[in-house]
Amino acid sequence: MNIVKFHRKRSALCFAVLLALFTLSVFPSCRHSASKSQTAPSETEKPGRLIQPFVVLGDASTETRTFPVVVKEAASAKLSFRVPGKLENFDVTPGRRFKQGEVVAQLERRDYQLVVDRCNQALVEARAALKAMETGARPEDLASAEAGYEAAKSQRETAERQYRRMESLHLDGTASELQFDLAKSTYDSAVAAERAAEKTLEKARKGSRDEEIEMARAKIAGLEIDLQLAENKLNDTTLVAPFSGVATEKFFDNHETVAPGVAILTLIDDKSFEGELNVTEEVALRLSDVVKVECVFGTIPDKVFSATVKEASTSLRKNSRSYLMTISIDATEEDGVLLGMAGIAKITLTEEKPYTLVPISSLVSGADKDANSSSAETNVWIVDQDSLTLTRRVVKVGDTVGDMAQILEGLSEGETIVGAGARFLTDGQKIRLPENI
Repeated sequence: MNIVKFHRKRSALCFAVLLALFTLSVFPSCRHSASKSQTAPSETEKPGRLIQPFVVLGDASTETRTFPVVVKEAASAKLSFRVPGKLENFDVTPGRRFKQGEVVAQLERRDYQLVVDRCNQALVEARAALKAMETGARPEDLASAEAGYEAAKSQRETAERQYRRMESLHLDGTASELQFDLAKSTYDSAVAAERAAEKTLEKARKGSRDEEIEMARAKIAGLEIDLQLAENKLNDTTLVAPFSGVATEKFFDNHETVAPGVAILTLIDDKSFEGELNVTEEVALRLSDVVKVECVFGTIPDKVFSATVKEASTSLRKNSRSYLMTISIDATEEDGVLLGMAGIAKITLTEEKPYTLVPISSLVSGADKDANSSSAETNVWIVDQDSLTLTRRVVKVGDTVGDMAQILEGLSEGETIVGAGARFLTDGQKIRLPENI
């Protein structure tokens, strides 16, 4: 019996110990109930809602776009003559440099010079004739005209007397019909000769008529135009460099005959540079908003070259959704820039109105729940850093840029707003900020 009692007592003790251990493991707060009751929050002091803040940045009215750019010559021309002829002086090899205005090639000038000489001679004769018309006849010419008139008058008077006598005889039947007709014909001719001599004398005394002088002047004007055209063609037999550059291609040799408009040489300006790049539709339509263009080349990483927009196409490039733009690069060969070099062009655009950018997820429509504003308004939640509460504010929204929206009015630089989940918040609500900000 003693052994049985002993085993019963030991079993009861083990059960008590196990019960105590189970209680401590399941309800550990019982060990520190006093201290925990002092730090536990009251049911009325619930923690604020955790939000994702967004700090408003400054003016974002300027934007930069980057595009690949390739360097090309600023000027290139295929030189040709405006007149046909045989090349007389064209000793040029590719790589030769020319200064602006320097003679590149010369055509044979002989036939063109002869045309100029002939026009000059015709002009001299026309001017002399006009002078004679304007000043009248010389004294000896006037005396000759007077003598001619007197002779014609005398012949007319003689013929008239013979005609009158023959007319009387014809009426009497003494003179034949043939004699009468011959006398009349002689008289008529004498009258006509007298009138012609009289007009010649009158012209010698008064000079040419006004219309004759005007016709002579018009003829001189036409001859002067012919002379100018001939001189232009003569000058066009000399081909000069339109700008300073280097010859790259030669298409004819000396002494060959060339036609007008056919290129004989290619000249490029390798001292000034331009860049070609393909830009988006947005940039092509906003050329007036471009405020700065810069170029950077991989082989010259420590230099930034300024540039200006020269021109931009308004039609899409073939098999592309881009537009060709040409820029003038402020660089020279001494800067290390070479034709064909590739780089990056940075184009800075500006808006007419300043704006700042905020996440689209920070915007709240006035029609959302708990909104105390018009449904047409757009709002954001302003975070009060001191009280950690929210205040609704109306803002004016512009365009969207990716996942960001332009705010034209209503926000200032440095203000903190709720960046995400804004539609689930209420005015005056307590919030918490992430510990890592």
